[in-house]
Amino acid sequence: MTREEMIEMARETRKHVTNAPVSEELLAKYPAEIKQVLVPAGETEAVVYDTLTTAGQTSRTIVINFHGGGFIRERTPNDELFCRMLSTRTGCRVLDVDYRVAPDYPFPTALNEAEAVYLWAREHAEELGGTPEDIILAGHSAGGNLAIGVTIRQVRKGAPVAKCLVCDYPPLDLWTDPEDKPKMGKGIPAERARLYNLYYCEREEQRDPLVSPVYATKEDVTGFPPMLMITAGLDDLCTEAEEFALKVARAGGEVTLKRFQNSGHAFTMYRREEYNEAADLIVKYVKQNEIV
Repeated sequence: MTREEMIEMARETRKHVTNAPVSEELLAKYPAEIKQVLVPAGETEAVVYDTLTTAGQTSRTIVINFHGGGFIRERTPNDELFCRMLSTRTGCRVLDVDYRVAPDYPFPTALNEAEAVYLWAREHAEELGGTPEDIILAGHSAGGNLAIGVTIRQVRKGAPVAKCLVCDYPPLDLWTDPEDKPKMGKGIPAERARLYNLYYCEREEQRDPLVSPVYATKEDVTGFPPMLMITAGLDDLCTEAEEFALKVARAGGEVTLKRFQNSGHAFTMYRREEYNEAADLIVKYVKQNEIV
């Protein structure tokens, strides 16, 4: 299959993927000022939605959020709602990264943009009302993969890592065929998951730890910051995310791992099943790591 054929198939796929409805009334529950910022990222610019609550006290901590969508879908109103909620409930400034997606822009485009925003935020932290040492990386599904990939890159370079990570049900093993993964009950169909993986990168790249962090070495994860890993018990991606969390823990990292046993993939974004408990956990974790 050519890249052009993949692009056309991805366009059709996007038309048939549903989102949870987000009303203006629901957004209004979490009042925030949102500004679009263009961040230099190599020869192009990354689009970032700078979100800051207008409902109360703010903190000096900056959260950089990477949305999900199988690496092929752009930011949606559900991502805006999550960032508004997080900023309102914690006071943090949230930089929501609308990275370019595959197959139009395959690996490592999204990872490069994610890293560029992280480095830009460190450089401009004071202007953003924060400090370079108080930046949190958060990611949902594919976005969790990017947050981890950015961190592995910093570890390899001996550069400062984020203060902590918050990852929801990330795909962390794109190499193993989806049909061979444990079936938990509500996973993405294997045929679609296989196609998403190929949209993102060539088969020979799928074992790269920056694509599939479960194959990271001990050196790649030694020095990782504290991490909250949320998995969904009915999601076929559950065990690979937990395997990576254990890899970090075995290398001496501080890991908080919570499996929401009765939830499926994307439950925090679509506000399903055990969403309220998971949202409370994320807010609590961010607040315990923030500076007011």
